[in-house]
Amino acid sequence: MAVSTGNPAKRRFAADRDLRIDFFRGLALAMIFINHIPGNPLSILTQRAWGFSDSAEVFVLLAGLASALAYSRFFDRGAASAGVVAVASRMWSLYIMHLMLFLVVAALCVVGAERLNETSYLETLGFDVFLQAPAGFIVNVLTLSFLPGYLDILPLYIVLLAMVPALMLLARRHWALPLVAALTLYGIAHHASINLPNTRTAREWFFNPFAWQLLFVIGFTLGRVMLSPGGFQLEISRKVRLAITLAASLFTLAAFIIVAPWREIPGYENVILVNPASLGTFSKTDLPLVRLVDILAKLWLVVMLVDRGAAWLRGRVARLFIAMGRHSLEVFALSTVLAVAGGILASVYGFQPWLVATLNLTGLAGMAGLGWLLEWRKAATASLAAEPRTAATMAERG
Repeated sequence: MAVSTGNPAKRRFAADRDLRIDFFRGLALAMIFINHIPGNPLSILTQRAWGFSDSAEVFVLLAGLASALAYSRFFDRGAASAGVVAVASRMWSLYIMHLMLFLVVAALCVVGAERLNETSYLETLGFDVFLQAPAGFIVNVLTLSFLPGYLDILPLYIVLLAMVPALMLLARRHWALPLVAALTLYGIAHHASINLPNTRTAREWFFNPFAWQLLFVIGFTLGRVMLSPGGFQLEISRKVRLAITLAASLFTLAAFIIVAPWREIPGYENVILVNPASLGTFSKTDLPLVRLVDILAKLWLVVMLVDRGAAWLRGRVARLFIAMGRHSLEVFALSTVLAVAGGILASVYGFQPWLVATLNLTGLAGMAGLGWLLEWRKAATASLAAEPRTAATMAERG
C-alpha cells in the first residue's frame, strides 16, 4: 500500500506555479482589512500610504491575471462552452457571497445601532437608506444597483469576469486586441462619464467598471503572455529594462513624496513637499491615469526585483499570505465581516490603542488561519484522491 508522507499543504506550495501572484493577492487582502478599520495606525504601512494606488488596484490587476491562467485552458483547447460555464459558475459564487455579505454586514450594523448605540456604520455604509424602505430596495440589491460601502469590489469582479469569454476570443486573434478594446472603452468612460447606477447614493458605482476594466485586461494580457511558449519573457534589451526600472523607481519615489505618509506621525502633520491638489484629481471611481501608472510602476519593480523562485516565498510567513491569496473570496468575506465588527467596537470604545491592536491581531490571524485551513483541506482532499484504492483491490483479488 502506498502511504503519503509529509504535510500535504506544504507539498501543495511546492507546485510549479508563480507564488508571487498568490502572495501579493494575500498581501492586498491584508491591506484591505487594515484600511477598512477607520483610524487604524497600521494604515501607514499599507500601499495607499506609499503612492497614488492602493490594494484595490493590486486585487483587480491580479484578478485579471488569474482569470487568464484559470480559464485559458478551456478556450485554447476548443472547449469554449465549458469555459463559459466555468466563468459563469465563478460569477455565481461571487454573487451568492456578495448577498451573504450584505445580510451579515447589515445585521452587524443593526446590532451595533440597537445594542451599542453606534449608528455611524449604518449611515456611512448606507444601510439606513435600505432599512427605511427594504421592500423598495430589495430588487436593487439583487440586481447589484444598491451597493453599500465596503461591498462594491465583488460586484465589480462579477462584471469584469463576464468579459472573459470575449477577451479570450479577441486574444486568440491577436494578443493585443483585448488591450485595444479596453483602452477604447476606458477613453469612452472618461470622455462620456458613463457608469452603472447605485441607488444607495443616487449616483453611481464607486468602482466604475467601464474604467477599471482596463487594469483587469492588462492583468489578463500578462496572464496570456505567461502561458505563451517559453513563459513570461521580456523581449527587450538590458538597457531598455534598466531605463524602465529607473523611470518606475523615480515615479514611485515621487508618488511617495507627494502622498507624504510621514504626516501621520505626531509633529509632522504640516510637513508637505508637494500639494496633491495641484496635480488634479485622484478620484478612485474612474481609475485616473496617475493611479494606473502608479500600480504599473510597482508591478514592473516587483517583476524586476522579486524573482519567481525566491526562497523566501516558501518560508512560513510567506506561505500564510499565499494561502490567503489562493482562497481570496472566502478570506475577503471574513475580512469584511471582521473589519466592520472591529470598526463598530473601536467606535464604541473610543479607538483605544490596546483595542485597535487586538482587532488587528485577531483579524489578520483569523484571515491567515482560514486561508491555511482551506489550503490544508484542499491539499488533503487531493492527497486522499490520489491514494490507490488498496482495500478495493485486495477485495477484488480475494
